[in-house]
Amino acid sequence: MDRVERINASVPAGYNISRLISASRRQARVIIACCLAGGAVGTLIIKTATPLYTASAAIIIDNRPVHALRDISSGPDSLVLDNDPLESQVEVLRSEQLGLAVVKQLKLSEDPAFVAPTVLDSVMAKLWAIISPAQTLNGADPDLRRQKTALNALNANLRIIHIPHTLVLKVDYTSPSPVRAAEITNAYTNAYMLDQVNSRIEATRSARSWLQQRTAELRQLSVDADLAAQKFMADNNLLATKGTRISEQQFSEMTTQLVAAQAATAQAQARYLGIKNIIDTHQTESAVTESLANQVITDLRTKYLDASKRMSDLERHLGPTHITVVNLKNTMDELSTLLFQELARVAQSYRSDYEAAAVREKALADNLRRQQSVAVGANDAQAHLRQLEQKAESYKTVYQSFMQRHAEAEQQETFAMTDAHVMSVATPPLAPSYPRKPLVLVISLALGAFAGVGAGMLRESMDRVFRTAGQVREELGVDLLGMLPVLSHPSLPQHVLDNMVPIPIMRYAIDHPYSAFAETLRSAKVAADLALKDRSPKIIGVVSLLPNEGKSTVAKNFASLLASQGAKTLLIDADTRNPSLTRAIGCERRQGSQSESCAPPPLTELLQYEPGSSLQILPCIYAKDDPRVADGLSSATLHSLLQSSNQSFDYIVIDLPPIGPVVHARGMASAIDTFILVVAWGATSRGAISDVLAKERVIRDKLLGVVLNKVDMEKLKLYEHFDSEGYYHRHYENYYKRAGRA
Repeated sequence: MDRVERINASVPAGYNISRLISASRRQARVIIACCLAGGAVGTLIIKTATPLYTASAAIIIDNRPVHALRDISSGPDSLVLDNDPLESQVEVLRSEQLGLAVVKQLKLSEDPAFVAPTVLDSVMAKLWAIISPAQTLNGADPDLRRQKTALNALNANLRIIHIPHTLVLKVDYTSPSPVRAAEITNAYTNAYMLDQVNSRIEATRSARSWLQQRTAELRQLSVDADLAAQKFMADNNLLATKGTRISEQQFSEMTTQLVAAQAATAQAQARYLGIKNIIDTHQTESAVTESLANQVITDLRTKYLDASKRMSDLERHLGPTHITVVNLKNTMDELSTLLFQELARVAQSYRSDYEAAAVREKALADNLRRQQSVAVGANDAQAHLRQLEQKAESYKTVYQSFMQRHAEAEQQETFAMTDAHVMSVATPPLAPSYPRKPLVLVISLALGAFAGVGAGMLRESMDRVFRTAGQVREELGVDLLGMLPVLSHPSLPQHVLDNMVPIPIMRYAIDHPYSAFAETLRSAKVAADLALKDRSPKIIGVVSLLPNEGKSTVAKNFASLLASQGAKTLLIDADTRNPSLTRAIGCERRQGSQSESCAPPPLTELLQYEPGSSLQILPCIYAKDDPRVADGLSSATLHSLLQSSNQSFDYIVIDLPPIGPVVHARGMASAIDTFILVVAWGATSRGAISDVLAKERVIRDKLLGVVLNKVDMEKLKLYEHFDSEGYYHRHYENYYKRAGRA
């Protein structure tokens, strides 16, 4: 798993884009088919849908104040409208009261298009009557029931829109009839305007009545306040008194001086406490603002910091017990003592300043209190008089203002104005608003494309087989030795196979030495030589997960290629249950029953020789009825056969049984140096191979690599991407063809 994580961490960013493009190419047919299906559905909708027409009218809300009640009325009409009141007007247009007014005006309760229930409405009404019979309209007035039904149909096709960042409300109504749509839209705007006028008249009437009552109250309050001021002046003999005994300017100056003295005291106290805290806590590296101007403190602090820096450097290099470090510590202690002695003298100066400031503050506060006590007695009466006069003047001003507004309200009641104006009336639309053909087609194609992408992603997620080298490395963490293209060869008749005629495909690597098939086997040989360079002979086992993955064909051609290159090679058919290799080369099993105690004959009596390559082949050594067939060829038997021969081999290739259904390969694993796993391209599950290798740890540890067999090179192009080695396979095909012709 660590190897897989390292591979994923090293993948460049463009790699995923390249893989996405590759997946799109593979699923192009599915995506195109879904797009065409979506387009067909969109076309069907356009052809069968009933055209609907939408009529629009616009209402603008003018929020400028137009009458005197704007500042005193408590209703919505008094406000400068912003987005929230505009949203309130949207709800007014959608209200049941306004809708019923339109229904009555146009007599929609008598129109079958509005009161005739649909099948769905009838079913829902019956269900609702069963669920909540107390809330149905069965016992209501039939006229009211029809009006409610028409209102529901009306609201279903009505849209009120507030255009953002404007004061405009848009009224839209959709109907199969363009004339009816314009008629209903204009009826809504007219009903809204009439409702606004009536609301304004009612609000103005209520405001005028309140103004009249409030004006009378203010008049009486103004008279009473003026009389109270005159009576207080007479009772306290203040008719000729002007001004005060102490000037307001002197009192203000004394107050200002006290505030300044308090600030100076606080500042002096803060300075003193700050330097005192530094001295008490012995903060050598701290500084006081005023001490920066003291040359003695500045010099002592500089020397202390220099000594501290030198001591740190020397202590790091010489150690804390070195004589130089100890001397520097003593010097720092002396400097610290001198520094704090100087700071103590500065602190004493700060304390004197603080005590002087506190004395001055107390003197100013005592003086101000004495002056206040003297002035309070003389000024109380005049201050109370000023309050009475101000109260009387306030009542008089408010009374005059209300008198003016009452007069304006009387005039405005006879000429009501609203903030709303119809900006544009609805006209019968010329083109239908539904279906919008371009939009329907675009949406249907987009939905088809999304469905195609989803189907493609589903197919990609379900495609859990091996198709590329990257999948082998990511899933198994081993190298891919190569890809063997699917070989087209003529099918042999059954009677020919029964006569044990060798199959031509078993010699393909010899007959076509310059093909991609042979080159892949050479790659496997190089990998085996590098991995087993010190072994002699090199024993290589060829396995697959399932039958019919082509392991016998790979094993035979691999061994023939080794022999054709001059290496002394032995090919062993160890698949005792199904010796397909033995049959493919035109040999038979041994005839006759054998007992378990009967040892096999010498290897020289069993070997077959392939003409043209000097390959020596050991067919299946057990007969069909031999009881040892079920146990397979064991390591001990293989060792005994090799010992019975006086020959030495460079390579021994063993065609093993599939590791999925049987356990023979596990039994021979100890005698095999390395394994080559043959996987059928596009057929064998990745998860199944991973699970089997996880259980077969011996085979997994000795696994040389994977060979993908039966690869469809035309389809492989769809699974490779720009950064993969298989993407350039077509260039190698031309290379192999030119090499073969040469």
